[in-house]
Amino acid sequence: MYVLVNIEIIKIEYQKKRGEKRMANRGIKEIENPEELLEMGLVAGIQSGKFENALEFFQKAIELQPENCRAWFLLGLAYDCKDNQTEGIECYRKALEINPDYPEALVNLGTNYSKLDQDDIAIACFLEALDIKPDYYEAMVNLGISYIEQGNYQQAIDVCQRALIINSNYHIAYNTLGRAYMQLGDQEEAIKFFKKALAIDPNYYEPYNFFGLILVDRKKYEKAIKLFERSIKLNPQYHLAYNNLGVVFAMIGDLSGAIECFKKAVDIEPEYFEALHNLASAYEEAEDYDKSAEYEKRAYGS
Repeated sequence: MYVLVNIEIIKIEYQKKRGEKRMANRGIKEIENPEELLEMGLVAGIQSGKFENALEFFQKAIELQPENCRAWFLLGLAYDCKDNQTEGIECYRKALEINPDYPEALVNLGTNYSKLDQDDIAIACFLEALDIKPDYYEAMVNLGISYIEQGNYQQAIDVCQRALIINSNYHIAYNTLGRAYMQLGDQEEAIKFFKKALAIDPNYYEPYNFFGLILVDRKKYEKAIKLFERSIKLNPQYHLAYNNLGVVFAMIGDLSGAIECFKKAVDIEPEYFEALHNLASAYEEAEDYDKSAEYEKRAYGS
């Protein structure tokens, strides 16, 4: 049996600093101003996708100014970009030691705990952030996503509706509402919210995946395939959509296509249980029992 996945990776967002400032062509060793190092780390590191550069700039800023809570926050963000939640958590905790009333650090701390499946701690972080900043609608939506992971769908709906009162164009809130209604079995309401999210941001990859799951349930496989492929095109590292696309290929008898998708999901996320399980199932169906046993062992650790 193949496993479709209805889990959303919570995105950690950052504000890109705007302006016309040009970076000086200087090496990191020449810069002794912590604020300039932080700016360079954002522009030449985070925003450029060069996360090792970001780590170097932020770490030097901290060496120069150890009690700079923003530097610790940005260092945590750089670790998040490298998918290192453990280091990110340590950095956010340090930022909060310096400034306990730092809602952005609390939200990213909670996000990391959620990614580690520690949703009780994540929820506590989001609630604390909202105590400090009651109109923090991003924190509300992250809270809603954690409620979904715990099966508290009505609470997720309530908190996302609160977020939309503050920002009616927050597409992630609509996507999260769609997920909650989908879990409650109200597919029409879910589709309405997925379409609303996409009307605001057609390049938002996650609603295509969840909308695709509904179409799979309705046995509209060709339409589902197009949605999963659209999701992957928008985010080639979105392992959930690769897995779900593989499931549909398996359902229509395209085992080679299914295996290719499952393997891509595992390449992106090597410990991704559902894709490992699905690979074992696909190879068993293809009568490649050695490969099936290999992936079953990787999935179940036995």
